[in-house]
Amino acid sequence: MTEQLQPDLNASPAPQTPAPSAQAAQPTDPYAAVSLPENSSLSPETFAAFKQVAAEVNLTPDALQKWVSLEETRLQAAAQQAGEQQRQKLAGWARQTEQMFGSHWQEEVSKAVRAADLFGGPQLRQLLEETGLGNHPVMVRTFHTVATRISEDVAPGGAPGATTDKTFTQALYGKN
Repeated sequence: MTEQLQPDLNASPAPQTPAPSAQAAQPTDPYAAVSLPENSSLSPETFAAFKQVAAEVNLTPDALQKWVSLEETRLQAAAQQAGEQQRQKLAGWARQTEQMFGSHWQEEVSKAVRAADLFGGPQLRQLLEETGLGNHPVMVRTFHTVATRISEDVAPGGAPGATTDKTFTQALYGKN
């Protein structure tokens, strides 16, 4: 015979444990107080990666903040150094261009600028200015050559145009 267990209706109910709250179910971010420095160049993805590595090696929030600040300082110094190198390179190109054309370099460069504007328009001009390539001696020399060839009325590799001093008969039959 089997005895069935029946609930005792007179017994006091079992104490209920409170259900865990939604906040307790989610682990809290130990690095929530860590923030990026103002005007930081670190992306949110990179910052998240820093937090992940910090958690893996058990860094304290203070240590992570120091690490992020140090990285930001390093990035700013590298950007400043790259900017200075670019400025020096552009100044070197300008000196080379000046040496290439000598004492009349401003006139010659203005010819190159006119040719670049004529053939490339404002988009080319903007590209050359934004990249600094407008100061490169090869670019200046190329557009200067284009301007010179146009002003000479000579096609590249071609012969000069006909002179206007000839009569129709001379042009047709040659000089007699």
